Amino acid sequence: MDDVTQQEMAHLIRVSWIVLIPAGVLLSLVLYKLAMLLHGLVEFLTLARYELSPAMKDLRLTAEHVEALSAKAVAGVKSVESGVAATGPALRTAGRSVTRGLESVWNGLKQSFGRKL
Repeated sequence: MDDVTQQEMAHLIRVSWIVLIPAGVLLSLVLYKLAMLLHGLVEFLTLARYELSPAMKDLRLTAEHVEALSAKAVAGVKSVESGVAATGPALRTAGRSVTRGLESVWNGLKQSFGRKL
């Protein structure tokens, strides 16, 4: 019985090596890929640290410029509104004057052509 047990143990050891060697190689590949991924992540974070700060400053400056432009646009629209509101009475007065002028021209024409020679 000892001989059979030893043969079974030797067979078990061989099968274990057959399974452990590919598993070890695959685990090594996974660990290598993980190390490369971490290295790439560190490079990305380093790049982001140096490049993100100026980009954020530029973005903030752009937002300030847009805000200033929109404030100028709002002020311009308010100015146009007040100008339109101020021209309303003047247009009514001018309209009345034009109406009176046309009436007087019409009356003059009627009087001129309405006379008998």
